Amino acid sequence: MLVSGAYEKAKLYIETHSREKEELIKKKIIVEPGPCITISRQTGAAAGEISELLLDILKSKSKNKKREWAIFDKNLIEKVIEDHNLPDKLSNYLTEEKHSFLNSMMNELFGIHPSPIRLVYKTTKTILQLAQIGNCIIVGRAANIILRNLDNTYHIRIIAPLKKRIKQVQSYFNFSEDEAKKFIEREDEKRREYVKHYFHKDIDDPSLYDLIINTERHSLEETTQILSNAIITRLSKYFVA
Repeated sequence: MLVSGAYEKAKLYIETHSREKEELIKKKIIVEPGPCITISRQTGAAAGEISELLLDILKSKSKNKKREWAIFDKNLIEKVIEDHNLPDKLSNYLTEEKHSFLNSMMNELFGIHPSPIRLVYKTTKTILQLAQIGNCIIVGRAANIILRNLDNTYHIRIIAPLKKRIKQVQSYFNFSEDEAKKFIEREDEKRREYVKHYFHKDIDDPSLYDLIINTERHSLEETTQILSNAIITRLSKYFVA
């Protein structure tokens, strides 16, 4: 059956691997996790398109063709809410943005919503669970930091010059040049502060990644090929040559 949409693919991934896990537990079989790729990105650097293309290549090259693959970016929020029985209205609150300690304390005290720290904890827990399954790409939310010590992971940072990113955002959202520039600056700052505030790291620190790629001089297809070659070489036990 053809499944369309990132959320539907993520649900299929979760359901399939959950059934597989139950069956293996009954048979007392332990299966190691599959590969897990994390992608950190600058706003407008085409990480979404690259993730989709990369997923297709990695899935086609996997040794285990039966295992489902999925990308977890925005749908990761729904997964966190589903895992922890949080109300749907929190999906807009769980973003890559820090909140003041006072606001966090007051919100939790008066039952408005759980503190951001608790939500980050729940997100972190879900990311770890996904990595233990593998066969997934996780975009953003400091996944590269959370999973930095796991052998089945590969961490990527996608960047591009501001001028190119502005054009990308203009095309995608139909923004003016000024609107696109402000949007990029705002989103990049949110991500930078999220990583700094909750994980005490600099998102631009190159040592946090296995590979940083500038998409300025490469097409999406070329970028994806470079990334897939690096991943398959590094995590060769999961893929066919």
